[in-house]
Amino acid sequence: MTFRPASNKVFMTRGRVMAPVLFVVHLFHAGACAEITPEAMRPLRDGLSTISIPASADTSEKAAVPVDVYVPPGKRPSGDVLVLPGWNFSRTEWHTKTTILILARERRLRMVFPDMLKTLYESRYFPETRMKWGPTPGGQWIRTIFIPAMREYGIFREEGANYLLGLSTGGRGVALVSLDNPGLFRAGAALSGDFDQSAMKRDRLMAAVYGPYDRFAERWTSIDNPSARILEWRMPIYLGHGKRDTVVPFDQTVAFYKALTAARPGLPLTLSAPENAGHDFAYWQSELDKAFDFMLSIR
Repeated sequence: MTFRPASNKVFMTRGRVMAPVLFVVHLFHAGACAEITPEAMRPLRDGLSTISIPASADTSEKAAVPVDVYVPPGKRPSGDVLVLPGWNFSRTEWHTKTTILILARERRLRMVFPDMLKTLYESRYFPETRMKWGPTPGGQWIRTIFIPAMREYGIFREEGANYLLGLSTGGRGVALVSLDNPGLFRAGAALSGDFDQSAMKRDRLMAAVYGPYDRFAERWTSIDNPSARILEWRMPIYLGHGKRDTVVPFDQTVAFYKALTAARPGLPLTLSAPENAGHDFAYWQSELDKAFDFMLSIR
């Protein structure tokens, strides 16, 4: 099955700013990760297509966002998975640096990889915002433009077997997309994510969107803060975070898990906290089987 774009428009780890220059970012996805070679992935490429989704509801806006869609061969897919990358990660890194497509084929899952790049999955911009993902804030784009557009392809329909998966800032995205689209996703998995920016007051990426914490603390604690919305939470979730993560604090995931277990007793939740794992594709690869098994166990 080949996906054809409705138009010919095309658009765009969690790293940390390592120097006092605007958005000079060190990418942490290199190093110990075991990459999947193009040769090893080539047999699956027949099921992978790229479509373009408008970046704005403004029809005069020419920018668009490329989205990779993998369709497993054979029978109708058993579910649809929205796969979110880390900050400034290409959409292709998930399916070139892990075996995610092989695992999707085995489970007959249709996978959707939007090119989110430099977004914190924000719902709005502010006068102080210095880092804009596109004409529409990233989180708002997913809810108001991307999901409706994908439904035209029969993907992410209401009452469908829909799932969420994300790494690093994409783990934060899993939480925010779930909260902003209640009931749409059956289950999710967030790896190495951050869920309470108010506990990271010096985070330069957050300051670039929401303004500095010392001036706008209320924004940091109440806007796009998953931990502040615990009582709204309904989705079963698999949370994974390596204890040797030097990019996103391990405590971010532990605190979120504890808050969820206290607020939602009986909701299926799993916490994976490997001792020697860091913030890289070697770790994220190691979690995929377990994350998929968790998500598909939710009926």
